[in-house]
Amino acid sequence: MILRGETIDVSKEPIHQVLLKRLEYFQKKKPDSPAFLSAENRNDCVTRGDLIQYTLRISEWFIENGYKKGDVILVAANNDWRAVVVFFAAWRAGIIVSPACPLFTKYEMEYQLNDSTAKMVFADKSTIHLFDHHKIKHLVCLNDNVPNTLSFDELISRPVRHLKMPDIDTENDLVFLPYSSGTTGKPKGVMLAHENLATMLAAVIKKIEDAAEKYGLPRDFAPEYDLHFLPIYHVMGFFRTLISCYRGTCQLMFHKFDLDLVLKLVEEYSITALNMVPAVLVRLVNSPLLKKYDLSSLMSIALGSAPLPEGVLNKLLSMYPQIKVVQGYGMTELTLASHLPAVDSPPLSVGRLIPGFEMKVKKEDGSLCGVGEIGECWLKGPQLMKGYWKKQDLMKEILDEDGFMRTGDIVYYDKNGDTFICDRAKELIKVNAKQVAPAELESVLLEHDNVVDACVFGVDDVSTGEKPVAAVVPKYGKDQKIAEDIIRYINRKLAKYKNVNEIIFVNEIARTATGKILRRTMKKAYLDAKKSRL
Repeated sequence: MILRGETIDVSKEPIHQVLLKRLEYFQKKKPDSPAFLSAENRNDCVTRGDLIQYTLRISEWFIENGYKKGDVILVAANNDWRAVVVFFAAWRAGIIVSPACPLFTKYEMEYQLNDSTAKMVFADKSTIHLFDHHKIKHLVCLNDNVPNTLSFDELISRPVRHLKMPDIDTENDLVFLPYSSGTTGKPKGVMLAHENLATMLAAVIKKIEDAAEKYGLPRDFAPEYDLHFLPIYHVMGFFRTLISCYRGTCQLMFHKFDLDLVLKLVEEYSITALNMVPAVLVRLVNSPLLKKYDLSSLMSIALGSAPLPEGVLNKLLSMYPQIKVVQGYGMTELTLASHLPAVDSPPLSVGRLIPGFEMKVKKEDGSLCGVGEIGECWLKGPQLMKGYWKKQDLMKEILDEDGFMRTGDIVYYDKNGDTFICDRAKELIKVNAKQVAPAELESVLLEHDNVVDACVFGVDDVSTGEKPVAAVVPKYGKDQKIAEDIIRYINRKLAKYKNVNEIIFVNEIARTATGKILRRTMKKAYLDAKKSRL
């Protein structure tokens, strides 16, 4: 059985035109209200009118300085409204934006700079030192004046001259080149065109409007303020920005994540909804800061990027029963998400297919799964990436004969089409040929009172092929008695073949910047430590 999402009408305009028109609309409705505020310094803000003007000026600067349609620029910055202006301006000039993680080392930054063939870099004062201005055409600092570089203020000081911009082929012209997380090898550039972004935006807005209607609100209802601490170099944070621009919501952008400030602003602005990754929610439910602030306005938390342990969900709801927790499913290669929850979706599902997507769930023999049967998720739709940058041959390895992309995730769906993620196919542990899902074991571990965070990975075992090992961040103590208590706790709850008989205590679990557990990193550290003791 193939599941299909709704079909919807999608604008054929370039994505920047769609967004600039919406900004113009809201500028007329509320001319003096900001589009973006800095969470750390609320004097650092920009109105929609200024955002539009700065976009026009910088897009013309690109044309005047010899940049052409199809050129790539790198943006390496923490969350900042100036980076959003650069995105819009580049797209208007036909230029592809490749966002880079501001936490990268010089080696990692140079890899993306070289692989993407970027001709220009926009950095902030925390990343500018990673770049050599002699090796790139132009280097711009977004939020400071740095010798031998241009400043953002210089670029927006020029008058608008109404220069002709290049024509855009929305189906084929690339607009965004984020790099995949690299958990399966070196990071790869994911090619996204205007059509990818426009279709995804239309699909997400449709889901938001449908939900508003179900709750008895106007379809165009939008909160006045939104807290934005997800990084804009990642598609989750990036799309959060596009959605707010489209809906007329003012974003309080966090330069860096600060849980104390998040909670303070939830209380101050009566924030009703938050977007985060499960790793942040784990921190939140274990934080003593919760006693400091009134979070009664908070009605929903939306999650993505990694599965949510059931124990964390239960702990949150025991403290704040009014909060509805929803989680979607997606990846960079899908532009953002293929699944988002409906109002009546079960709490631990990732919801249903959004408009545009089709899904197959395949068994190991390639046959299709029915309702309730576990298999691997394959997806297809206009939001699917155009390919990997300079590695188009890899598409043959991940697409089937019908154009469905292999996700590597193990799932099942119910009679309503709500989908449940079991685990990553490549992360499954084979114990006596039986599949053990690390995420399931982690979920049980996190229910233990003394477990703050956990990671389970498989290691070779002579008698069973593989066995699970758990790395645990404890609240207190790291002695053998505590380890044995945790082992007894988890093994009482799970089938014998899923038993954990080895626990190591660690100070933190290695994760990507978006919260995904780096199992290979944790496993390597475990094996290296074991080898050094021999």
